[in-house]
Amino acid sequence: MTNRLPWSGQNPARLWKVWDEFGIVDADMIGYWSPKCPVKTGHPDVLATAYVTKGSTLISVASWAKETANCRLEIDWKALGLNPKKAKLHAPAIADFQPERTFRPDEPIPLEPGKGWLLIVK
Repeated sequence: MTNRLPWSGQNPARLWKVWDEFGIVDADMIGYWSPKCPVKTGHPDVLATAYVTKGSTLISVASWAKETANCRLEIDWKALGLNPKKAKLHAPAIADFQPERTFRPDEPIPLEPGKGWLLIVK
């Protein structure tokens, strides 16, 4: 769920632009609640949903933890059809949402309470 115009204080168009550039309309969404979700966080208060397309995946990670959580994502690379030795987790810059950053697949990802990341994996 994102901000909705005109009721929220922030314009979600920058987030929508990233979704459009990724091709979210053609992705298969596999929610955090599904046992088939190819991305897990290993933390009960941090959840991940995967939007899977051929050759890339958009991972939405969000924290409901009371303190900053550092999570290493548990990724089923075979299910995504990606090579973990070549993969990078890239967070595109989205104003008022997240800074640009790239993580290695084995690197812990910091998640502040009530915040999250959108990560593109290719």
